[in-house]
Amino acid sequence: MKLKHPQMIASVERQRSITWIGRWRPSELSDEYTIRVFYRQGTRPKISILQPKLALAHGQEKLPHVYEEGQDDICVHRHEEWNKGMFIASTIMPWISQWLYFYEAWVVTGKWLGKGTHPSRREHSDSQADKTEFPRQV
Repeated sequence: MKLKHPQMIASVERQRSITWIGRWRPSELSDEYTIRVFYRQGTRPKISILQPKLALAHGQEKLPHVYEEGQDDICVHRHEEWNKGMFIASTIMPWISQWLYFYEAWVVTGKWLGKGTHPSRREHSDSQADKTEFPRQV
């Protein structure tokens, strides 16, 4: 992570967990966010948008593609798309950019333009979900 995303500052909380916090911008035209990525060995990475407080699209009551904790636990992948053998810097970090890119479009349009499912839906665990290309983080 340090080599690929030096703005992400790591802190080891226990022997088997690590947290990275830093500034993140999904594209040159995007807002900048403060994010946290928490990883405990054997679990999925938990991604939080610390700042700013995420706005809702007009007429919407909750954020799409998040777990119960809302912006403190955004959903960037399906269960089978990530495993502990993958590097967070090469997988999770671009997926955060993808999520933020689609979030910013959702705020303007009211529609989630990315493919995929919401974590609370049964089809979220299906292995046939569409994948969408996304811009690179800068």
